[in-house]
Amino acid sequence: MHRIKKIGFIKLLDIWFDEALFESVKDKIVSLHTNSVLERSDYDFKLTGKTFLLDITRAEHDIFSGFDYKSCRYCINRAERDGIHVWKAQNEIEKTKYLDFQNSFCEEKEIPKVDERELNELEVYCAETPEKEFLGGCAFIISADNKTVRYKYGATAHRFNANEAILWKAICDYHRRSFEIFDFGGCVQTDDRESYYYRHYHFKKKFGGELADSFTYFKVRGIYRVYYWLFVNFVQIFFHNDVNGFVVWLNKKGFIQ
Repeated sequence: MHRIKKIGFIKLLDIWFDEALFESVKDKIVSLHTNSVLERSDYDFKLTGKTFLLDITRAEHDIFSGFDYKSCRYCINRAERDGIHVWKAQNEIEKTKYLDFQNSFCEEKEIPKVDERELNELEVYCAETPEKEFLGGCAFIISADNKTVRYKYGATAHRFNANEAILWKAICDYHRRSFEIFDFGGCVQTDDRESYYYRHYHFKKKFGGELADSFTYFKVRGIYRVYYWLFVNFVQIFFHNDVNGFVVWLNKKGFIQ
């Protein structure tokens, strides 16, 4: 997946899981999000984060048995007993229903909304009750080689264990499609129990994935190298190296399109 992002007056070609495209493009500023380690000569700058990576080449039973029992397996089994229906969105109407729900959630939480253009390149799973009450959904990015899938966005009503049910359904489907890695979409380790990041981290941890490095590589040409230097120092000084927090702030200020 790739798209052009505008940050103020700067245009950035943002690429996910497509190393070949990253190597070939000649744009002034290009970023690549990947879990792969690139040679130093292939990029100018690098940011390193953390994510949970789950091996989904194993049998479904083995994958499921690796989940935490109380906080994960029980929730999935309960959702099944409650008749929660999870499905992959197949048309524009279903995706738009998810998008409206997701962006209402984002507005409430004051976090970046999902762009409709980006949604067209994502795969979406939704959930509803037996009474057809819509419970929300999750959106996923797939890599260019169809080996890795990444959990990109998610918003549910936080009822009937919809989050766990959606992720388990997606994991099973991508396993059957011969994907190898389910990437839980990044995390931040913290001991602050009041922090959103703490809850976020432990929600993803309970699925039994391996904590691993996740990278964003940049190729920056000409005068734009100065802007990158300013970006790094600004985030370090004012956001304590919290890139996610900085991105949220940019969105709130209307700088990202």
